[in-house]
Amino acid sequence: MRWDPYVLSQGAEVDVFWRRHLSQRKRRVLLVMGRGFDVRALETAKGLVGVGADLRVWLLAFDNGLDDSLARAALTEANHGQLLGLLPRDAIQEVPVEIGGPANSTMTSRNTQSALRDAGDLAEFDDIVVDISAMPRMVALTIIAVLLRRLDILAAAEGGRSVNLHVQVAESVSADLGAAKGTLREAVTQVVGFSGQLTAQTTENWPRIWFPVLGENQKERLDLIQTFIDPDEICPVVPFPSRAPRRGDEIVDEHRAILFDDFHVEPANILLACEYNPFEAYKQIFVAMDRYRRALRPLQGCKAFVSPISSKLLSIAVLLACYDHRFGDVPGQRLDVGIPYVETAVYGDPSQPSSPDHELFSLWIRGDWEV
Repeated sequence: MRWDPYVLSQGAEVDVFWRRHLSQRKRRVLLVMGRGFDVRALETAKGLVGVGADLRVWLLAFDNGLDDSLARAALTEANHGQLLGLLPRDAIQEVPVEIGGPANSTMTSRNTQSALRDAGDLAEFDDIVVDISAMPRMVALTIIAVLLRRLDILAAAEGGRSVNLHVQVAESVSADLGAAKGTLREAVTQVVGFSGQLTAQTTENWPRIWFPVLGENQKERLDLIQTFIDPDEICPVVPFPSRAPRRGDEIVDEHRAILFDDFHVEPANILLACEYNPFEAYKQIFVAMDRYRRALRPLQGCKAFVSPISSKLLSIAVLLACYDHRFGDVPGQRLDVGIPYVETAVYGDPSQPSSPDHELFSLWIRGDWEV
C-alpha cells in the first residue's frame, strides 16, 4: 500500500509542518484553489502566506452556465478581494473551468483535466498544494487524480524531477452541510480515468461491487447511483470513529429505508472508515476492495465502484484507494475501479456559520517523503 506510512498534519501542526518544510531549502510553491463562496476558501492561502511561502496561485473559476444568486456572488467576491489582499495580482492566475454538461457525460472532469493541462508547467514548482475547501467534489477529485498521475510520470521519466504534492482542506461537517443546499443533476458522472469499465462488453458479466461512502442527506444520490451501476453487492461505508460519536449510527438510521428495504443491504456488509484520518480510511477502503478482488479472481474478476458522498476528508480517502488499485503495486489482476458521483446542478444560498468550527488538515501525498 503506497500511503502506509503516511504524512498527515492537522490543526496547529499544519503551520509547524510548513515552517519546517520551507526552512530546509528555497521552494517555489503553487497553490491550486477554488474561486468560491465557501467561508473556508482562504484558510490554506492565509496559512501559506503567514509562513512566508514563495507562492503562486492557480485560481479555478467555475462556470456552470447559470448566474449566481446575489448572496453567492457577494460571498465569492468577498473571498476574491481578501485573496488580492494577501498576494499581488500578478501572483494569481485565473483558470476557467466549465462544469456540468449533457446527461451521462464526464464533462466536468474532462474540462478540469484540460484546464490543468493548459494552466502551466508543473515542473516549475517544488511543491504543489491543492486546497479543496471551496471546490465542487468532482473538480477536487479530478485535480488530485490528474496531478498525482502527471507528477508520478514526471518523476519516473529519465532526468525527471520529483515535485511534492499536498492536499489541504478545512474540514467542517456543519460548513459542508450549509454549502450543499441545491438541486442535483439527473445523471451520474465519473472521474475521468475511473469509469470502472462499466459498459465494456467483454466484462459485462463481471460482478459489480459498490461502496457508497455515506454522509447526511444522500438518499437522492444513492438512488441515482444504484440505478446507474446496478450492483451485485453493496457495502456501505460509514464514518467511524467520528468527531460526533453517534454520527455513523445517525447516518445509517437516516438511510435505513433505502439501504435495507430498497437495496436489501446485508447488515454484515456495512464497513467503517475513520472520519478524521483520511489515510486510515484509505487503508480500510483499499483493503475492503482488495478482499473482493482476491475472492472473485477465480471467476475472472470484478468491478469496484466507490462513491464519495460523505465529507471531503473521506472523499480524499476514496480517491487514494481507487488510485492505488489502478496504478499502485497490486499483485495479480487489477480491479476495474470507478468513482461514480452525482453533481449539484444549481446551488442554493449557503447557510454556513461565519466562523465555522473547522479544522485544517494537510496530507502530503507524493514527493520527497517517498524516497
